[in-house]
Amino acid sequence: MPKVFVLLSTYNGEKYLKQQINSILAQKDVDVELRIRDDGSTDKTVSFLKKFADLKNVTVSVGENLGWRKSFMSLLENAPIEENAYYAFSDQDDIWKSLKMSRALSLMNNDQPMAYHSNVTIIDGQEKVISNRFAADFKPTNKMPVAFLNGYGVGATMVFNCKLLRLTRKFTVTRETNHDAYVMALAGFLGKVVYDKESFILYRRHDNTATGFGHTKRVDNPTILMRYKRYKKNPKNNFSIRAEMILNGYGFELSGADHRSLKWLAQYRNNFKYKLCLLLSPEIHATGLRKTLQVKYRILMNTL
Repeated sequence: MPKVFVLLSTYNGEKYLKQQINSILAQKDVDVELRIRDDGSTDKTVSFLKKFADLKNVTVSVGENLGWRKSFMSLLENAPIEENAYYAFSDQDDIWKSLKMSRALSLMNNDQPMAYHSNVTIIDGQEKVISNRFAADFKPTNKMPVAFLNGYGVGATMVFNCKLLRLTRKFTVTRETNHDAYVMALAGFLGKVVYDKESFILYRRHDNTATGFGHTKRVDNPTILMRYKRYKKNPKNNFSIRAEMILNGYGFELSGADHRSLKWLAQYRNNFKYKLCLLLSPEIHATGLRKTLQVKYRILMNTL
């Protein structure tokens, strides 16, 4: 059976961890190895994880609190490289359907760097279904830099192959950035991205959720005010930092157009010419008017 390494970062997750870990270990038609890093939990998460430490296919490490971005990046940087193996990110509070991994692998291969992501079924803290994240006819573009600026790709659904993991090892990320968006961007620029319109994950939204819009019923269609509050709360310059890291590590492998757009994105805060290029170039846009206006606004505010 194909091997899949599942990378799970935990932090004060005792409430939902049992369901998620059991759903990961119950995946059908794949050989799962679960690698867990606890990010300095202060509740009973670590003592709960110790119950799994004796299993041959579960590895548990306990570290200091780095924050979820650095914690996941640590898991990525330390994942074992095995030819023909696959890798997946996991949140601590979701529930995976038993065919999640086998479905992903059926749409992938190891011929080139490749990443898979899918639709998700959003549930609340009581496992009540809110909605699917994306409509049934949703088809995300893979065209760069549009796909890069869209930011599509739910990390908890992502699966990627050994070739893409090897690609990440060519360069060590030196600035904090979202692990999932970084890996997805590498696949988009230097490999292939596959989207699955079907959902194989129950994606839990609740008060303590680290990302997204929390447990609100508007999680699938947030208001402008909700988006603005998240914008103010989240770290700034995620896109430009990600562009800088990819440019620094892989600039020599990029096409001329991709290199140019990433250079604009990475340096626009200190280069007025590049800022004008981002604002005026027809190449620099996201899918849809609202998202494009968000991108342009963040460029103006030096927060992209």
